[in-house]
Amino acid sequence: MATGYVECSALCRNFRCEKKPFALKIVQKGNKKIVWCTWIDEDCDGAWCQFSKCLERRMTEDGKCKPPAQKAKPVVDMGPEDEYPDAIPKDIAKKLKNKV
Repeated sequence: MATGYVECSALCRNFRCEKKPFALKIVQKGNKKIVWCTWIDEDCDGAWCQFSKCLERRMTEDGKCKPPAQKAKPVVDMGPEDEYPDAIPKDIAKKLKNKV
């Protein structure tokens, strides 16, 4: 398995239960948060539940979450004429120079 893949859990912000009304309930036991499924009255299985859904569609078949894709930054080619983007174009500058 590739690095960056983590086990999907019901505490993920993209995890949703498709049961209506929502069957998930967060229960505090000691200093641990446990997600309780009121539909089957047990702990939530996370990715292995048949009603689980990932909002970003990043869950793999084996219950892992894919890491977010890195977006490539656009490359801006600055040629000699594009050195100053706010500069007046050469043809207009010549016309203005002659009028002054």
